[in-house]
Amino acid sequence: MSVSLVTGAMLLAVLTPTSAPVTTTTATPPVQSVRETTTTPSTTTSAPGCDLNQANARKGDLVWGFKKSFRQYVGVGLAGATGNSITATNGATITALDEVVRDGVPNPAGIPTGAYRFTFDSADYTSPTRFTSRYRGTVAFSYPAHFFTLLLSDPWVTTANGTATLHADIELKATPGAPAQPANLPDVALARLTPPAATAVNGLLTWPDVPATLTSSEAFAGFYQAGAPLDPPTMTLAADCATTPTAPPTANPVIPTATTSTENLIPVARFRPTPDLASTGVDAEHGLWAGVVLLLAGLALVLAAYRPRRT
Repeated sequence: MSVSLVTGAMLLAVLTPTSAPVTTTTATPPVQSVRETTTTPSTTTSAPGCDLNQANARKGDLVWGFKKSFRQYVGVGLAGATGNSITATNGATITALDEVVRDGVPNPAGIPTGAYRFTFDSADYTSPTRFTSRYRGTVAFSYPAHFFTLLLSDPWVTTANGTATLHADIELKATPGAPAQPANLPDVALARLTPPAATAVNGLLTWPDVPATLTSSEAFAGFYQAGAPLDPPTMTLAADCATTPTAPPTANPVIPTATTSTENLIPVARFRPTPDLASTGVDAEHGLWAGVVLLLAGLALVLAAYRPRRT
């Protein structure tokens, strides 16, 4: 009996481990699903577990077209406008986004009219609903025939308590005859923004196409009235460990070629002598001189005939 009991115990000890993997296998799917949920979003970032915080908020950009009707006003110009220009410097670039198109041709006057990308400068980040993010760059709109140059520089976004504002340095250089008086407005509250309910994902906070309205006429140097809609900006703020979106393509404006013939552009060309008339011009000149010689000879004969006789 004792041998049987020992043998039974040994069989029980051998069989018991074989049942454990079965229970482990049934528990495996929930464990795997949890891992997939937590790791999949982080595949877009350069550092798994990247979180945006006050210490590492060091990347991002601001893409903003300011106001498209103003870009068209300067970039296309009224009939006869000459010398107009839109340029971006000091960290700003002109993109190919939202360009002015006329008759199917973008930038019809050869002046870049796309939205602007301002590079990151600095940030003071507390949370997705409370931060300040500054960007770098200057865009100059010049309209010599209307006697002004407008400078938009170094925009920055601040948000707190559910409200958001876009600030910038605005300077209007104007001479008599300009549509507005000269102005220099550093750090002016330029636009009211409607902030989205966004949170940082993998260290990246994005505000896409945020509705914006002009705060006051003075903020836009008197060109538009308060409450006028401005182009919606897209803002990104990111941790230095995050992957940011690819920058939009820069503008490459080409002056469109003229489709009208030179004869129509210069009407007087229609009245130029034909080749046949030009080839006979020398013969006519010789005939004229021959006639003059014959006329003089005739006059000499007449004078000789009527010369009075001497007595």
